Amino acid sequence: MNEAIQMLSLNEAAEHLGLHYMTVYKYVRSGKLPARKSGGSWEVSADDLASMSSVERAPSGRGRRSLESKSGPFLQALLAGDAPGSWSVVQAAFDSGASVEDVICEVIVPALRAVGEEWAHGRLEVYEEHRASSVVLSILGRMQGLPQRRGKKLGSVLIACPPQETHGLPAAICAELVRSRGYHPVNLGPDSPIDTIIQAARSTDELTAIVLSTVSSTSPSVVVETVEAIHGSLPETPVMVGGVWADLPDKVLSLDGFPSMLNHLEQLSGS
Repeated sequence: MNEAIQMLSLNEAAEHLGLHYMTVYKYVRSGKLPARKSGGSWEVSADDLASMSSVERAPSGRGRRSLESKSGPFLQALLAGDAPGSWSVVQAAFDSGASVEDVICEVIVPALRAVGEEWAHGRLEVYEEHRASSVVLSILGRMQGLPQRRGKKLGSVLIACPPQETHGLPAAICAELVRSRGYHPVNLGPDSPIDTIIQAARSTDELTAIVLSTVSSTSPSVVVETVEAIHGSLPETPVMVGGVWADLPDKVLSLDGFPSMLNHLEQLSGS
């Protein structure tokens, strides 16, 4: 009898290899690591992962080690509320050849997770966590002034937080990642009424998809209600939701992190 093939998510593969999720995702997209889609997410086999263990820990060119060396100083500056110091670290990463996507996924997001963990364990005050978020928002704002990707724009992406969801930072991160890929982001921000999201979608030119930004504390009932209303009014418009939620319509895509969002957008636009 054939043994069942053990399959792992990209997050599990990244942990096994000691790499960042984005690095493993790039391996999959380049064909370096075989993978298959299951329920809208990539999976790799344990056997292919074992073969991958002998490859270099960083993709050629950008240098993951260079970004790793900047994650610590960035976190320190963030915890200190040092906006100029935080930007200096980001600027140094750009100067070394990193892209906006690299910096967000491998420097900023890990630092924000660390801030969240410090706050959850009572080692940070609420104001310190909010201050760090404010610094990141200012950095994202400065990124908008950087040279944009050349070539044809790939359409618009409407980003919004469902009603009662007040965490706007993930939506802002989505917007900059979308912009870095050549799309035009329309970010409605936190606590967006359902009717407003639908109205904005109808008014947005060349709409590729709607992305609902959520966090673990977002009300599941509100997520389902929002998605069903959008799907009922705009049945042909692709809808993506951050995280994994039960009882969503079959056509709605659940997103396993920011790279998953970019991957789905890439598939939708055929780029």
